[in-house]
Amino acid sequence: LLPHARVVAQSGTGFKVLVRLLEFSAEDPRTVALADRILDQDLASLVCHKFGHRVAAAMVSVGLRKQRAALAEALLGDLQRFARHRFASRVLEAALLHGTPAQQAKLAFAVMEQPGAVVSLACHAFGAHVVRAVLQVPGESDRALQFLIKSERKLRKDRYGLELLQELSSLAVVASGTLGGA
Repeated sequence: LLPHARVVAQSGTGFKVLVRLLEFSAEDPRTVALADRILDQDLASLVCHKFGHRVAAAMVSVGLRKQRAALAEALLGDLQRFARHRFASRVLEAALLHGTPAQQAKLAFAVMEQPGAVVSLACHAFGAHVVRAVLQVPGESDRALQFLIKSERKLRKDRYGLELLQELSSLAVVASGTLGGA
């Protein structure tokens, strides 16, 4: 299995085996060797792959610290593109939710670094998942929420932005009258 780890990670049934191995034996030396072999190659193509992204998300969620760090650094390489990508956005979401606190903060900061990025992502089918994850990162959620509040009018005009605003209102994330009023 080791020589073909990347091929297995990107196959329709093989990725399921690797995800289960990571979930139940992430620290086993054989699983670590498989994960390291997968991470030795181009990570951008892995996180953007139909099946490979599931393995990457599992590594970010339950993998070893070095595996999480490698994927977080790869995501930072082209974060705005990955945040809008059908599959890579799920890996970024997993990194924001399950990474180390330092990785979560670094990724969340990078998402919000460009002016208007949070609002732009909130209006995107896949980017909205990333914004939801940023809103759960301790210490960074308030900043993201402020960006959304400032652009409430724009968000209301967009399908995905409106869904996000409605979720925020129903969860009472902000004080009554700030969002969802008038």
